[in-house]
Amino acid sequence: MRALLVVLVLGVVVTLVVVDRRRGDDLPAAVDPGATPRPTLTVETRGPSAEQSADERAGSAGKPDRPGKSRKRDRSVPEEVPTPPPGIEAIACRKLQGSVDVRVLSFNTHRSFGGIATVASEIRSLDPDVVLLQEVDRFHGRTGGVDQAAYFAEALGMEASFSPNVVQGRGQYGTAILSRFPILDSGRFALPNGAGGEQRGLQWAGLDIGGQEVRVYNTHLQNKIVGLREAQARHVAGILAGEEQPTILGGDMNATANTPTLGPLLARLVDAWAVAGSGPEGTGPNGSRIDFVMASPTLEPQGAQALRSAVSDHARVVVDYVVPASTDCPTRTRRG
Repeated sequence: MRALLVVLVLGVVVTLVVVDRRRGDDLPAAVDPGATPRPTLTVETRGPSAEQSADERAGSAGKPDRPGKSRKRDRSVPEEVPTPPPGIEAIACRKLQGSVDVRVLSFNTHRSFGGIATVASEIRSLDPDVVLLQEVDRFHGRTGGVDQAAYFAEALGMEASFSPNVVQGRGQYGTAILSRFPILDSGRFALPNGAGGEQRGLQWAGLDIGGQEVRVYNTHLQNKIVGLREAQARHVAGILAGEEQPTILGGDMNATANTPTLGPLLARLVDAWAVAGSGPEGTGPNGSRIDFVMASPTLEPQGAQALRSAVSDHARVVVDYVVPASTDCPTRTRRG
């Protein structure tokens, strides 16, 4: 009888202890009023728990995985974002830059009278990165109203910029620049003209090559009036004198290298043929070299050739350059 009484008393004591502990779990923990909450830095993401019901899993379909029950973020404590060291962007930019091989083609297409598809094929066969075209029509009746610059761009998978020098109604006639590199911006300078002369221009485009802007110029100088042609060349040289970016100039100059016309240009730029030319050099209808590609001294020509065309009265002039890595990051953005 005494043993039974002892067992009953012990049972009552254990029951009271368990109840007391459960009540204690419902009470809030003591909070130190001087303590500062610690911000949550990371949250581990898990998949659905084993206890999650099928209905709950179906309801969460299509939603990103979340932890079963993460702690609520304390928004009273701002998260600190590390500040990058000064100049880190420029350092990273220079690390990514390197020299770039660039093939440049200058070609007087003779308005593509010999067949625009054949002209496109002759360009494609040389696999150029930058193409400078002269005698290009746009919406002109004599060449079927075709936008030749747009045609070449689509056929060759390149960007295009067209520059009209002569406008007759809806028809336009001028030059075009095609590029595999992004065209940042483009424009045109009108060249001096006089009595009996045809209006000519200097087309330009800023290209993003290897993370730097390279300025490419394209022109077609006067063919009949010697004094006017020389004035146009001097005007071009004056424009290039203010150029700070690496520069390439190509086009139909209608003059040979040993004439006063080319003197002002060759005083600033390097004739690629004089450095790296090989094979026959004639480019014009009479066999003389009147089509040129020249560039800043910092751009090193690796090779240059003049290749005759089956459809144009001018040869194609192709030059391989190495554009050295830039020491600065680009500051220009692509045109909208």
